[in-house]
Amino acid sequence: MYLKKLTQSGFITIDYYTNGVLQTLKGRVTRLNLKDQLLSLKDEKQMSFSIRLSSIRHIY
Repeated sequence: MYLKKLTQSGFITIDYYTNGVLQTLKGRVTRLNLKDQLLSLKDEKQMSFSIRLSSIRHIY
């Protein structure tokens, strides 16, 4: 329920782990794939990123 609301809002900031390092990414949610547990984002420069839901630590 909360994850689907993220797709309707504007830019969000996500703290997530990748390869044991904490990363921060600001972008707009473009796709939410619950089957594969992936969140797809586009940042301000229109670059696409996919983040596993299990690696997300904080969403602002």
